[in-house]
Amino acid sequence: MFDRKLSQERLLVGIGGNMGSGKSTVASELKRYGAKIIDADEMGWSMLAKGTDEYHKLVKAFGRGILTKAGNIDRRSLGKLAFAGKASLAKLNAIVHPALLEKVRAEIDRNRKGLVVVDAALLFAWGLDREVDVAILVTAADRLKIKRLVDAGMKEEDVVARLKLQPPDSKIWRRADFVLENKGSFAELRRKCRALWNFFYSAKFQAFKAAREQ
Repeated sequence: MFDRKLSQERLLVGIGGNMGSGKSTVASELKRYGAKIIDADEMGWSMLAKGTDEYHKLVKAFGRGILTKAGNIDRRSLGKLAFAGKASLAKLNAIVHPALLEKVRAEIDRNRKGLVVVDAALLFAWGLDREVDVAILVTAADRLKIKRLVDAGMKEEDVVARLKLQPPDSKIWRRADFVLENKGSFAELRRKCRALWNFFYSAKFQAFKAAREQ
């Protein structure tokens, strides 16, 4: 049924979703099948290394209280200040996002073959959904997002505060080619990821691609 060959030299897939949705888990599953992953979150944190332009701008904007004793940016401290309100989050985004988006686009340009997945929480906010071949929104109920993040070590009040500052899925889903609901078990999510991968390599993808381009 599936020929295991892409219908084009490179298939660029974007995966977005709010924190706790499981978007990175979906990306990791596709990586198991051979996809190249461009992790925007990981790239963003690497830009905050001691001595970078973004490092100095953030220290100036948020104060030296975001630093560890060794002088590195402490993610928790920065996150607590940055997600305290819309103004502080906008300040963080203005410092980090322009350069990060440039790096993500450069990495996309470097990967010209095969299945390439952009794992980016802000895929839709950045407008990258219009630059990829397939845009996927991973979604889950807020209670599930909160539970997952609390289980990962975050404080519930911090999670709730951050989710309030992120656009609700209802404002995004119409822009997605696929909405993947992550509301069940990990085994169920893995089956959905397998189905996605199969679809990308199937003859049915040609019909989807033609419809998307109309």
